[in-house]
Amino acid sequence: MSESNKPSLRIDWFDGTVMEDFGQASTANFADEDVAKSEPEAKPKEIEKKPIGFKRLLDLSLLSSPLLNLEIANRPGFWLLLDGELKGDFIVLIVKVLANVYKSLQPGEKSKIVTMLRTRFEKSQFVNILKDYIIGLPKVRIVEKKMNLQLWNDIETFFFDVLELCSGIFKFGINNSGYLHDLNDLIEATEASALGVQKEHSEMISEAFFSQIRQLKYNVVNCLQTNKQVEQTKYKNTDPNSFRNLHIFPKKDDLIRNAVEIKPNIINGAYPSIEDYLDLQFKLLREDCYGPLREGICNYLENPSQKRHENLRIYPKVRIIRTYVANNKVGHLVDVAWNERVQNLPIDKKHANKRLMFGSLLLFTSDNFQTILCASVLDSSSSLLSMGYIAVSFENPVSSKVFSEAYLMVESEVFFEPYHRVLKVLQNSEIDSLPMKKYIVDVQTKTEAPVYLSSETIYSINDSKKSDEIYFPVLDTSQWPLAEYFGLDQSQMEAYMLALTREFAVIQGPPGTGKTYIGTKIASTLLKNLSLEGTPMLIICYTNHALDQFLEGILNVTTNIIRLGSQSKSKIIEPYTLNNVRMKVKSKFSHLYAKKRKELGDIFKQMTDVQNEIEKCETQLLSYKSIRPHLKVNDKLFELKCDKEDAVLHWLFEHLENRLDNPNEDVSEDLDDWEKQCDDMEYCDINDKIETCFSEEYALKEIDSMNNSIKYINDITDDNMESKMMRDKFEAQIDKVKKRLEYFKKHILLTRSTKDYSIDPNIKKVYDLSSENRWKVYSNAVGKVKDELTNKMNDLLEQHNICSKELEEVSNVIDSEIMKTARVVGVTTTVAARRHELLKKLLSSIVIVEEAAEVLEAHIIASLTNYCQHLILIGDHKQLRPTAAHYKLAKDYNLEISLFERMIRNGIHARTLSTQRRMRPNFVELLVPAVYEKLDCHPTVFTYPDVRGMKDSLYFYSHNVFEDSEGLEDSWSHKNTYEAKWCVSLANYLRNMKYASQDIVILSTYTGQATLIKELSKKYSSLEEVKITVVDNYQGEESRIVILSLVRSNRDGKIGFLTAANRICVALSRAREGFYIFGNMNVLQSSSPIWRCINKKLIDQNAIGQSLALRCEKHMKTLNVSSTEDLDNIKAGACLKACSVEQ
Repeated sequence: MSESNKPSLRIDWFDGTVMEDFGQASTANFADEDVAKSEPEAKPKEIEKKPIGFKRLLDLSLLSSPLLNLEIANRPGFWLLLDGELKGDFIVLIVKVLANVYKSLQPGEKSKIVTMLRTRFEKSQFVNILKDYIIGLPKVRIVEKKMNLQLWNDIETFFFDVLELCSGIFKFGINNSGYLHDLNDLIEATEASALGVQKEHSEMISEAFFSQIRQLKYNVVNCLQTNKQVEQTKYKNTDPNSFRNLHIFPKKDDLIRNAVEIKPNIINGAYPSIEDYLDLQFKLLREDCYGPLREGICNYLENPSQKRHENLRIYPKVRIIRTYVANNKVGHLVDVAWNERVQNLPIDKKHANKRLMFGSLLLFTSDNFQTILCASVLDSSSSLLSMGYIAVSFENPVSSKVFSEAYLMVESEVFFEPYHRVLKVLQNSEIDSLPMKKYIVDVQTKTEAPVYLSSETIYSINDSKKSDEIYFPVLDTSQWPLAEYFGLDQSQMEAYMLALTREFAVIQGPPGTGKTYIGTKIASTLLKNLSLEGTPMLIICYTNHALDQFLEGILNVTTNIIRLGSQSKSKIIEPYTLNNVRMKVKSKFSHLYAKKRKELGDIFKQMTDVQNEIEKCETQLLSYKSIRPHLKVNDKLFELKCDKEDAVLHWLFEHLENRLDNPNEDVSEDLDDWEKQCDDMEYCDINDKIETCFSEEYALKEIDSMNNSIKYINDITDDNMESKMMRDKFEAQIDKVKKRLEYFKKHILLTRSTKDYSIDPNIKKVYDLSSENRWKVYSNAVGKVKDELTNKMNDLLEQHNICSKELEEVSNVIDSEIMKTARVVGVTTTVAARRHELLKKLLSSIVIVEEAAEVLEAHIIASLTNYCQHLILIGDHKQLRPTAAHYKLAKDYNLEISLFERMIRNGIHARTLSTQRRMRPNFVELLVPAVYEKLDCHPTVFTYPDVRGMKDSLYFYSHNVFEDSEGLEDSWSHKNTYEAKWCVSLANYLRNMKYASQDIVILSTYTGQATLIKELSKKYSSLEEVKITVVDNYQGEESRIVILSLVRSNRDGKIGFLTAANRICVALSRAREGFYIFGNMNVLQSSSPIWRCINKKLIDQNAIGQSLALRCEKHMKTLNVSSTEDLDNIKAGACLKACSVEQ
């Protein structure tokens, strides 16, 4: 935490993270950029102080958005033109520039250019200047035209530019009646001028112009007459309970009681309106985030001494220390180990094991939740946590009073970051921007063709049997080739046809039916037949694994893909991630990006320097020079005596030391000439570096150095007397430093408080103070130094926020330009919400959502933009449903019903894949009709070989051994050691039967069980690479052999989510050739009708019992094994006991 030997920091300028650099600081540059040379100090920013000239303005007028927007947003000289005297050509070019800017704006946009338009353009006199100019155009003499060639060379374009400018002002500008009157005057003047120019100068202006300007005038007049708000603000709602006015971060009422009315998701029929739809989805998602937190807090308040609290992690007695620079953002440093520090105890290493992930929601309270401060985690790196610190970002600015309070810190177990992102997108949604409204909101059952298709559109495919190309009219399905030409079965063909011809398509794919295959087939056909230039196809998946798998499937059609996000595990997809593609592309925005990056880097460097200075105040003793202007008692300034060492050291530590040189010295008397020495000392300015005179690091180095000197004396000195004198001198000095260090460590914590300690006002000499009061005076002085530094930090913070937003804007433009060159962009739902503004810039008309049945509806909506013309949802609601954090919302408020399932429930045109190519037929019998009404088997699954060493390919080992968590109140998960031992023993046996590690997977229904199985598997070296995971994490995957532990076994007959049909479906559908299940069937079937049906199927197959039947591959004899000990004793390749006579 000290400034010495501290690595330099550098910023990854695209994602904003701060990285430690132990070598020479480097900066992430584009490949074509020169590396900037380091400079001793940042140069002042160049700011234009006068209007730009005509040549520069002409150059700007030739640009198009988004480069134009970025250029003028960062060019003060352009805005200085607006209030000056302007010649005709200047006015024409300014109108052209502003018209192009307004035309490029998106609803709800909050970029810098929008701010500049509202603060500089709309408050200027340019509208009046333009009106006067336009009014005079019909009267211009012919000889004067050559003075205004920018106008008269193409006057019709000018009038259209004025029309575009007026439309933009009306749509995005100020909405008060005075401004609207000015705008109406300009529109009327423009129409009259155009008519006058036609008459007086015989210029041709199309009727389309007059038609459009009359419509605009009608809209403006109507707005003035009816007091309507313009489009920009028409969605404002004064209802405090409207989702648009609710806080995304929780307030006190949200945590003590549910202050917002929640209504169930409408799963049958239409919603009344888009506003009602967004309101309901927002409130349900918000409650899903805060409901568990509220319950946890209420339970904590009832029993605060309980060691473990459901839905919460409790951190008692934390302190907010100071501001802190982390992740290229400024937050606050929180000491979660304050209690240990005060008591001089070692830092509890458990802090480093807490989750505290970036974005996690934190609550701080000092009064038992009567008031709360909300924050999210900014930085919880292992280096910080190991010292007992984290960095947080508060929702709202906090006062300096927070530094003097002790807080209880609460972390929500519901991960806040994705909720935060989606809620923000929903709250800022424009009503007109919701795509597919007629299906999503109105629940129209009849789907239409995509608007980009017509009856004349021809698609082509490659014949799967020949190399010929087959052409067909895509919307005339009667002329399509047969399914065999596409390499599809009949159900796949129907789904494929639906997806290509309907603008809203839903495809259900039961296990093993080829959801991903049909999805990539659809995407490949679209890519083959559509250019998608500048509007890439968007592929959205719930998990990173599914996204990688899908993108890999279309690489044979196009390699022009870009994947957003940094969580790809695929080596094949890695070259196509945005970060890697960005490094290879030269951007036309590089100069502007480099400029903003350097500005931010300079500010960040200054902030880091100030932060280091604040750290010095809290971890080291400041020198007399640094605190001298603030060394006061009741506003009276005191001076310290200057000595050989810093005056602060003598003043704070003199009571610890014996006056060896002169025991009779009166410490109250001044040292010779101390006043002159102090007069010669300059006051420390806030811009100067803070000087220090003592620290723990310094003391330890001094002690170590003197101990080395003692060793050296012993080695080189023969004179024992002289040696002893020198040793005594060093040992006395060591003792002196140790005493100082101990006293320093005890009192330095005072400097971290913002408390202003009171001192006796009658004190006349600062040396008359007790040692404790001296430290209080010192702490008060340091507090004043910290106040100055904090003020400086706040100024830098304001600069940082502005510059950071501008850099992000430029970065988004660069990324959008790069991504528009791709034909396919892949993204997870979480990243889609986080980078929603970027996705809007892609103008993607075709969106394919894989795993659509697993995603909360709000997440799907937050991933879409108003440019979507063709939406294809692929999934299976009978497998994993969306995971809600709040069980009550899932069950009673239909939150677990996805958009995918809701559409199927309401009869939206959907197709179901019906032929599975994964499981043995006897595995399928467990799912039909318990889960699916029908599921056909492809011929290939009938040809699987028998499982080596096993009599049966499917077997349910039933037992009556209770789970370990029986009677343990504090356990949120569950485990069953008996089943865990069987799982690892059987896996080891199958490995001995020459199955590879990748052929076997062990699944568990609970995380606690998976952890236990991993621990027990360490006993067997053969299981090192065998995959062990929970069922939910294995959705969409399959294995040759699956061993499944169901865990639940108790006297109360509780089986938790094993009653859920979708969880059962996923658990029973992962295996291809061999499937072995361990569970208590008596408990399962007593609690669930589905398990009763499955039990009957198992009995019919003779595939359930209390012993495993093994088979000798050599002699085909069987042996029943009923204990893991017997199973472990069977050697690979040896005959079983039943056939030992025949060996």
